[in-house]
Amino acid sequence: MNKNIIIIGMGENLSLGIAEKFGKEGFAIGMISRTAEKLKTLQDHLAQLGIRSEFEVADVSNSRQMLDALAKLQSKMGVITILQYNAVDFRTGHILSETIETLTNGFKISVANALMATQFLLTDLKSSKGAILLTGGMASHYPNPEVASASLGKAGLKSLASQLHQVLKKDGVYVGLLTISGWIQAMDEKYSPKRLAEEFWTMYQDKNQAEVLY
Repeated sequence: MNKNIIIIGMGENLSLGIAEKFGKEGFAIGMISRTAEKLKTLQDHLAQLGIRSEFEVADVSNSRQMLDALAKLQSKMGVITILQYNAVDFRTGHILSETIETLTNGFKISVANALMATQFLLTDLKSSKGAILLTGGMASHYPNPEVASASLGKAGLKSLASQLHQVLKKDGVYVGLLTISGWIQAMDEKYSPKRLAEEFWTMYQDKNQAEVLY
């Protein structure tokens, strides 16, 4: 069976590191983000490394767009082995300035659509005994009122990861949250995209912990 990973919230930093690592391990990469030009550039980069990839454009705050993109990637790639959810509503915004609209939109990006994507791909993930890998952050443990939406979102994602880990373990689907406790920088010995991608790979190989604090 071909091995396929879909990365939601694809970008040039952590998610590219994940794509490179899993691609080198034999996975084809499916990418979802808002900008076709950026995705094409990333696809060309991966191709130079000998890694096959496909992409679809979607605004991750829009569930219908995201699910349509997932369906199109499924039709191109086949059974999906891993869902990697990297999207978050990361923006400056004080907790007392947030509104129902901004918080609801942020929750959709950071938490709810991670669940919607899981539900959509669940048949594939069960049949492949696959995994759901989620990108967490220390805001779930130490919330910042100046970055309120992301802080609430990472707390919600932590809870979602724990719940999914409990209910999907019996089906052979691993769910793991990597809680990153530092700033992601290319040259950082611990928090480079390359090093963090290795940590995700270890989690996928071990299929043990619901949350890894790193």
